[in-house]
Amino acid sequence: MPEIKIDQNLVEWEELSELEWKNLLLGNGFSINIWNRFGYGTLFEVAQREDVDHQLTAQSLALFAHVGSSNFEDVLRVLYHAKLVDEQLGSPQDAEITALYEGAKNALGSAVNFAHIPPALADVAEINARLRSYKNVFTTNYDLIPYWAIMDSDTWRFKDYFWGEDGCFDSSDTAVPADRTKLHYLHGAIHLVELPNGRTKKLTANGLNRLSELFDLDHPEQFPLFITEGSSIWKLSRIKRNDYLRFCYEKLASSKNGLVVIGHSLHKDYDQHIIDAILQSESSKVAIGVWAHQDGEKIIALKSRLTIDLKGKELYFFNSESHPLASAGLNVRDEEA
Repeated sequence: MPEIKIDQNLVEWEELSELEWKNLLLGNGFSINIWNRFGYGTLFEVAQREDVDHQLTAQSLALFAHVGSSNFEDVLRVLYHAKLVDEQLGSPQDAEITALYEGAKNALGSAVNFAHIPPALADVAEINARLRSYKNVFTTNYDLIPYWAIMDSDTWRFKDYFWGEDGCFDSSDTAVPADRTKLHYLHGAIHLVELPNGRTKKLTANGLNRLSELFDLDHPEQFPLFITEGSSIWKLSRIKRNDYLRFCYEKLASSKNGLVVIGHSLHKDYDQHIIDAILQSESSKVAIGVWAHQDGEKIIALKSRLTIDLKGKELYFFNSESHPLASAGLNVRDEEA
């Protein structure tokens, strides 16, 4: 195991690329490098901006506070069950519940439209080509960039496990040919929904004029499945309650033959469950992309922290921009939208 120097120096990806790297973990920094609005805050925060089409109302914000969550999924689920109870009582609160439900879902759709890169702007052909070199791609992001990338060309090369009945995940049918690249949404994504029976379904997200179309008001029984908020403990609890998320997490925890991390801080407060999965994995080598333009002391602090948190792994810290999936060439400016 090479000695890790705790300094501000970073190697270039080219120096590591010849080693065996079969697994890739993408964090929010990957998406922000492509579209800076992904760094504007969480969807809950974006939904409160004055420049989105539908803001969260004061009444909606009060409901989020009462539920004790800033995840849209939690609030929409509460409202769905409230509607079921209300119907059994003769629907005395139907108008109020419907207004809250439609307000929250419209705000979610507006936040996604505002924060998400528009269709056709990302260089999905380049991303597609680069993802192919990995056997397993894991992402904690909610966005559609990986989805659009694998749909761009040679879709047969990629598998996302949603080939079951009605586009649903089936935990008993997950065998994949060895030459395919497998995509795992560790925290869900905006085109995934959980049905009342607990099954996870993938919605078609190609050819949409507006991404808010994914959040159909006519299907309150479909709960958006993506985790954008909360502590690591809360995230892991949510993962364990869904068979698809649990399957993806277990795949990360059992991965082997090297892991490359791009755009992920691996912060203990929010990502301890990801750190734990990496520690459990059989990948002895972990290459971590670091943004080289930050203050040198921050790079040293990051190296120090991860050297402790990932003790036992053979760590390499590289200049993230030297990797093709984090290059400046992938960046799309707002004015191009």
